[in-house]
Amino acid sequence: MNRRIHDRLAHTGGPLRRRTTRGRALALGTLATIAVLVLTACGPDVEKPYSHISPASPTAGDIQSLYKLVFWLALIVFVGVQFAIVYTALRYRRTKDSPTRPPQVHGNRRLEILWTIIPAVVLLAILIPTITTLYEHDAAAEEGDLVVDVYGKQWWWEIHYGQDRTQGGQDLSVVTANEVHLPVGKETIFNLHSNNVIHSFWVPRLSGKMDVIPGHVNRLSITPTEVGEYYGECAEFCGTQHAWMRFKIVVEPQDQFYAWVNGQRSGNPAILSADDPLPAGFERAPAAFGVCLSCHVVNGLGQPGLSGIEAPANLGPNLTNLSCRDTLAAGLLINNRENLEKWIDNPGAVKPGNYMASVITPGYIREELGDEEFNALIDYLEGLAPAGGCDGTGAAALGATPAASPAASPAATPIPASPAPSVRVENP
Repeated sequence: MNRRIHDRLAHTGGPLRRRTTRGRALALGTLATIAVLVLTACGPDVEKPYSHISPASPTAGDIQSLYKLVFWLALIVFVGVQFAIVYTALRYRRTKDSPTRPPQVHGNRRLEILWTIIPAVVLLAILIPTITTLYEHDAAAEEGDLVVDVYGKQWWWEIHYGQDRTQGGQDLSVVTANEVHLPVGKETIFNLHSNNVIHSFWVPRLSGKMDVIPGHVNRLSITPTEVGEYYGECAEFCGTQHAWMRFKIVVEPQDQFYAWVNGQRSGNPAILSADDPLPAGFERAPAAFGVCLSCHVVNGLGQPGLSGIEAPANLGPNLTNLSCRDTLAAGLLINNRENLEKWIDNPGAVKPGNYMASVITPGYIREELGDEEFNALIDYLEGLAPAGGCDGTGAAALGATPAASPAASPAATPIPASPAPSVRVENP
């Protein structure tokens, strides 16, 4: 009885009626349109700073090649599986003239062997180039033209420039924060350190991710091939402000890079005293800046040339040429006066949990200094820039010759020394 009802419903267009050819075509057309739109949206777009599909280094290019290999193999598998499903459904579907079920076949050994071998071949095609690429880039991280030590802090990046092997292994002796400058076409070896928790150093357009592990130094090699700005971030959850532990790599021609190095080495020559005479090339820093010097360093403050940059465990970022950086607080704020005031006045409200907020409580600086000295402090921080400006081409302070090539870099031609003035730090 139930069988007769089942067959009648099937023949009279009841609930068991199959879709018409038009309905199937409409569904397939809709799915195809959606797929095309999705794939179009995934095209290269350099305006997306964290996109990895617009490589600008050989390392990122190799990673992109692996991505393409996996994508096309996955697409072939997907199309093959969908074709097999559609073919099977249409070829062996139950017709109106066939009231009985088609034969049920189980345990086809030939098919089982086939769909075991095919995935194994696909995985092998992915495995071999992946392992080859990993070993190639691991070997490349042993030597390079420039050595840079990166320290993952909570939550910002401290950058130490070390040996410049194009200059016979001399030390560039530059420390900065959250912005890395690199010469185009030169291989840079990043030594990655952490003094707290695990971080991950990632610049999608230049390289893959590399963990930054306490007590262990990982190495990463990057050879940028295109001038431009490339954005990176911490890719390993490291605390409350993990999402705002960002940085930027600026790739520039060699002459501009060495001019930037000159500007960083020269620093911002100033004296933190209203009494001592000013040597040539120096300016006066407001006494209120003394409150910042317990954690921060400014090259050239109180003496010409370098000033305390060799210490790898600075509590706060090196502030040399601060106004030349695009952002504050590791990418959280655009570097302008309004945001600088917010950050100095109440860092905990801007970036909760940061170390500075545990020392500088809301309104503490403004209350201690008063509005006049507070504004003088902001003016001074805004003015921290090379004598020739932030474009990387101006003459460095203290009379150093602008660097026009590696041969004229500060590594090859150290900044001339000047008599160090007497320094008296006055607490505001």
